[in-house]
Amino acid sequence: MSLTDFNALAALIAGLAATIVMTAMMTMASKAGMTRMPPMPLVMGSMMSGDRHKAMIIGGMLHYIVMGTVVFGIGYALLFQAFGSSAWPVGVLIGVVHGLAVGLVFMPMMPSMHPRMDAQLVGAGAPAHGAVVQEVGGEVRLSGPGVLGKDWGGMTPAGLLMGHAVYGLVLALVYTAVAA
Repeated sequence: MSLTDFNALAALIAGLAATIVMTAMMTMASKAGMTRMPPMPLVMGSMMSGDRHKAMIIGGMLHYIVMGTVVFGIGYALLFQAFGSSAWPVGVLIGVVHGLAVGLVFMPMMPSMHPRMDAQLVGAGAPAHGAVVQEVGGEVRLSGPGVLGKDWGGMTPAGLLMGHAVYGLVLALVYTAVAA
């Protein structure tokens, strides 16, 4: 496999499929009480709007199309080409590294970059026990996730890594099947 074998359409299809599967896992984990992580469309969209409904629409487009499908779908597929393999173990490895980067680098600094995210919500109590999403002054506010998302629930760090591993797994399997 070389860069000349790169298949952009397969990367986009695989990125969308992986995003759908990972998001479904995140939703199920939240419904089962394993995490209090807000829906990713709300996290992303609330950077642009304090209105919950608008934030979910904007964030849904950013999460599903821009980031999950285009940026990471293409990015993972380019990494498959660079590694010379789109086998599922490669996808899982890339996913775990991606999850570690998100959890160790980006999540801890989110409150300093996100206009509607606080290290701790006003009046919510400690993040380990309080709500991570609130309406404050008519706009949505989020608590900060902490390192590996630990402030969004004790199971969040494991779920973060597992979710990214599954994203990489699905992306590798779909990319390999579609590009064949």
